[in-house]
Order: sequence, then C-alpha cells, then structure tokens
Amino acid sequence: MSMLILCVGKPLFPLEGSFSSVDFDAAFLHMTDSATEAPGERKIAPGGRTVYIAEGGLARSTAEQILEPCELRVEPLLNEIPVRSFSETERRLPVEKWLRKAASQRKASDPRQPESRQAVIDRADALIRKLEDAGGDSLLITYPLFLTELVDRLRIHNYVIQRGGLFKFQPLEKIVVSRKDEHCGGCQHNCFLSNPGCGVGRDKAMRKSG
Repeated sequence: MSMLILCVGKPLFPLEGSFSSVDFDAAFLHMTDSATEAPGERKIAPGGRTVYIAEGGLARSTAEQILEPCELRVEPLLNEIPVRSFSETERRLPVEKWLRKAASQRKASDPRQPESRQAVIDRADALIRKLEDAGGDSLLITYPLFLTELVDRLRIHNYVIQRGGLFKFQPLEKIVVSRKDEHCGGCQHNCFLSNPGCGVGRDKAMRKSG
C-alpha cells in the first residue's frame, strides 16, 4: 500500500497580511473555501489510485486543476485543522502570530480552538486505519496544517515519507508515503524492495519473497 499526498494549491485569496480577530476568522474560512490558482504543470494521472479529497472549495478546485478526470471521494478526515483567533481584539496582527498562538491554544486543549491537538492526532490515526482497511494505493489532497500532523503520525505508524522540501509544506507539494517494510533500509537510498538498487537490497528482497 502506498499513498501520494498533495498539498492544496495556492488559494486565490491567500491568508496574508495583518488582521483583527474578526477579520482573521473570516479570512481563514474564506481561504479554505477559495478556488486555487491555475497551476502551470502537467496534470497528474491517478494511475489506479483511489482519490480522496478534503472538504472545502480549495481541495476540490485543486483536484480539478491538477488531476486528470477521475472519481473524487470526499473524506472529512482530511479536512484542514479549524483555526480561530486566539483572542478578541481590533488590533491588527500578522497572520504568523494568529497561527502560532492558535497552535499553542490547540496544544493546551483551549476551548477557544474548535479542535484540540489530541483530537487532530486521533483524526489522523483514524484516517490511517481507514486507508489500511481499504487497502490498495491512494491519492490524497489535504491542507497544510493537517498535512503536517498527518505526516508525523504516518512516521509513527512505520511509514516512510519522501518529499522534496524540509520545512513547511508548499502549495501542490507532493509527498510519497510507503510502508517501512517495503524498503531495503540497507543504505541511505532506502530503495523499494520491489526495485532494489544494491546487493543488500536484492538479498533482502529475495529472502522476503521466500
């Protein structure tokens, strides 16, 4: 079982600049329901993968812009982590501060945030179990905040994460996820046992196949 995860595209109404608490709450909701900017790259063929997308206009717009025509299964477990302003104020604060303070409240299970960090972890775990029960390969489209937590949980569940970046997820970034036991682990390349690139991998693949 493997997964290809796509971070949603850049919204037409990105969360940028400074906001009062009321404006931040409205802008966050507007962003997740925004359409995405049209990408300049070739469309992706799902290639037999089951495609799951989060709720919200941005996830659907991303799927329609970046994927070749296919069946889309809406999966609420992929939804973005809801974020609310950490306090009521007319003072305009930068987006980074609103998000950072909200994350602290979420970690502390502050009731001001709609979903605690533990609830997010439980949701990610439930999604992983659901995909494992379904079996087969899948393609997921989700939002950056939830994607960060999901990738952490996938690592804990013994999955290998392959991505191009090191820091926060970028719009349309692709993440390849596979089971750790499907890899060699014999060197830094950690090749798939289905296509081992060294003697250690070939030996391990032969022993695994019986």
